[in-house]
Amino acid sequence: MAGDWNDEADALLERAEHLPYGDTKTRILEEAVRLADLHGDIDRGYALRGELIDAATFGGAADKVLVAFAWCRGQQKKDPKRFDPEEMLWKQKWVVGLMDEFPSISRQQIAAALDDLEQGFARVNAGKRAMLKLRYLTAMDMGEVDEAERLWAAWIQTPRDHLTDCRVCELDDELDHHVRRGEWELALRKARPLLDGRQFCTEVPHQTFGTLLYPLFRLGRMEEARDCHQRGYALIAKNREFLATVGEHLEFLGLTDNLERGLALFERHLGWALEHASRRDRFTFYTAAGFLLGRVVSAGRATATLRLPRDFELYQSNSTYETRALAAWMDAQSRDLALQFDARNGTDRFARLRQRTEALRTEVRPFALEG
Repeated sequence: MAGDWNDEADALLERAEHLPYGDTKTRILEEAVRLADLHGDIDRGYALRGELIDAATFGGAADKVLVAFAWCRGQQKKDPKRFDPEEMLWKQKWVVGLMDEFPSISRQQIAAALDDLEQGFARVNAGKRAMLKLRYLTAMDMGEVDEAERLWAAWIQTPRDHLTDCRVCELDDELDHHVRRGEWELALRKARPLLDGRQFCTEVPHQTFGTLLYPLFRLGRMEEARDCHQRGYALIAKNREFLATVGEHLEFLGLTDNLERGLALFERHLGWALEHASRRDRFTFYTAAGFLLGRVVSAGRATATLRLPRDFELYQSNSTYETRALAAWMDAQSRDLALQFDARNGTDRFARLRQRTEALRTEVRPFALEG
């Protein structure tokens, strides 16, 4: 009988290997893990969870990543000779990077996870650059600007090694840094290899296109912004991992008064936001959606016909929604998440992100995407 379930697990694994990152791939690997657990096969469960961590990381299921890795880390601590922690350091790096997306995870827990990873890196005498980048991103996410700037300077000067993120991922993080500082021309120059398709990886340039929409808009390079929107959205439209990037596209559509297309994207992706594990990504989506819907209200449109999920709090069976009510709901979700994050972080970063979005109303510049 053991062979029977192993064959079934093998078939599930093979099926998952041929699928793109997303819900289906993740669910199939969860089923394979369930089989291993059901039959008490710890070694197989560990190996399959490694596959599940990959799929869930790039399929927008951060909660499942954290749970799967916690199980594996527990096995490593029980028997490090049987389950060598060094073999999963790369995945541990992903896991630690996801933790601050959940306001329910305390600063102390995040600090402990960062220290644990750093100790693992030290045991193999590598990973210093990767560690500095993780600490930089965490400080920035938490609104510790001075500390983030210090870590940025140390990160970009530290030599690479085999635990460093790929050059493309690092470049994408550099672009985020420059955009946050308003260094838009520099960001666009450095992004050229990504925009030209000469460099790419699993998540890049998918999210890069969204990052560059606002800089291009502010610089008045509207044709390039349109190109980034059209090319970028096509890359992310089917993977909920990019919920936050969808939010950046919604913001751009609101800024350029492409409200019908904005409503279409909102309709298509609200279900992702309602279910998404990452509270930070939900915040980005809800904040942008509130801005877009506010623009719809300002344009004099009182109602909109939208097919929204049945589990949405404001669901209407006739598909007719008051745009003002939708805008208010999105704003309330954004505000609540901002309060949770700022309380955990001890800063006002998320409140300031909301203020930035509110100020966008003065920057609207109509630009038709078609024609």
